[in-house]
Amino acid sequence: MKKFTITTSSAGLLVQLIAAHVLGTLFAYLVYANFTQLGDNYLPEHFVQFYKDHYYGEIATTIFTHGVYYLLGFVFPGFLPAMFLGILTGIFIWVTFRDIYKYVNRTLFWISNLFPHFLIWSGASSKEQLIIIASMIVINFAAKRSFDKKELNFNFIFVILALFFLFFMKPNYFVMYLIVFVMALFSPWLNINLSRKLSFGVWCLLLTLGVTLCIMFTSIFLSDEILDYMLRTQTQFFNYENARTNRYDIQWNDKFDFLYNSFWAIPQGFIGPTLPESISRPILFPVFLEGLLYLTILLYLLFKLLNLAIKSRDLRAHILIYIFGCFAIIFVSYPWLMFNPGSGLRYKQSMHPIMMFYPLLILAYYKANSLIKNDKKNFSNKSK
Repeated sequence: MKKFTITTSSAGLLVQLIAAHVLGTLFAYLVYANFTQLGDNYLPEHFVQFYKDHYYGEIATTIFTHGVYYLLGFVFPGFLPAMFLGILTGIFIWVTFRDIYKYVNRTLFWISNLFPHFLIWSGASSKEQLIIIASMIVINFAAKRSFDKKELNFNFIFVILALFFLFFMKPNYFVMYLIVFVMALFSPWLNINLSRKLSFGVWCLLLTLGVTLCIMFTSIFLSDEILDYMLRTQTQFFNYENARTNRYDIQWNDKFDFLYNSFWAIPQGFIGPTLPESISRPILFPVFLEGLLYLTILLYLLFKLLNLAIKSRDLRAHILIYIFGCFAIIFVSYPWLMFNPGSGLRYKQSMHPIMMFYPLLILAYYKANSLIKNDKKNFSNKSK
C-alpha cells in the first residue's frame, strides 16, 4: 500500500471530545452514582486501609488501581482524579483520530464516543478508565502501521508499555490488542507471504477450523479447568447478595452449559438488561435501548469489515484474524457479561476501543488510501 500523509487537525474536535468526557464524569458522579455504585469505588482515602487489608500478589490490579487514584488525590480533590483521566481519554481519542477524522464515518464516530455507559466508565475511577487510555495507544499504532510502513521510532516504546499494562490489568482482553499489534507490526511480511495468496473463503475456512479445534481440544482435555472457571465467575457475582440485577436462574453446571449459554449470553452481554428485566425495572429500559444500538453498530461494523476483507487482499489477513481472534476471546470471557447486566455494561468498556474505534480507524484509513490513489491516477491520466 502507498504511504500517505494527512495533515488535517481539528482543535474543535479536541474541545468537543474533552467536553464530552467532562460531562460524562459529572454525570457519573452527580447522577449515576445516586442509582448504583460506581464499580469498586476507588476513592483516594480508601487506599491505605485497603492496602493493609489485602495481600498485593492476590489482587494486584485492584491495589494498583487504588494506588493510581490515591496518588492523583494528592493533586486533585474529590472526583477530580477521575475527571483528569477522563480528559486524558478524550485527548488520546483525539490523537488517534485527528489525522484521519475527515475520512471517518462521523455519525458512527460520535455515537461510539457518546454512548452513555462509555462516557460513564471512561470518566469514573475504575480499571476500565485506565485500560481505555492504554488501549487507544495500541490501536492508534496498529491502524497507522497497517497502512504506513515507516520505520519504528521512539513512540514504539509507549506501545510496548501499553501492551504490558493491558496484560497486567486484563490478560484475556489483552489478547485482542496483541492480535492487532502483531498483525500491524509484521504487516509488510504478512501482505507478501499470506494475505495475497489465500482467498477470502480459504481464510474463513482455516480460521473457523482453528477456532473449532481449539474449542474441542479445550472441552476434551481441560474439562476440570472449564468447570473451575465457571464456578469462579459465578461466585464472583453471587458473593454480592445485594446485587439486585444478578441472574440466579442460569443453568451453569457442566461444560455443555458453557457452550449452550454462549448463544444468547454473548449478544445479550453487549446489550445489557433483557427486555423482561427492563419491563420489570423501567429504569433499565434506556439502558436496554442503548444496548440494542450498541449491538446494531457492532454488527454493522462487522459487515463493513467483512466486505472490506473481500475487496482488499492486503487487508484480508488483518481483518479476518482480528475478527476471529476477537470472537474467540469474547467466547471465553462472556460469563463476565452474563450474570449481572450492570457489571457486564462496565466490563465491556474495556473492549470498546478494539470493538468500536479500531474498525472505524481501519475503514477510514482504507477510504483515505483509496481516494489518494484515485487522485494520483486521475492526475497521471490528465498529464498524459
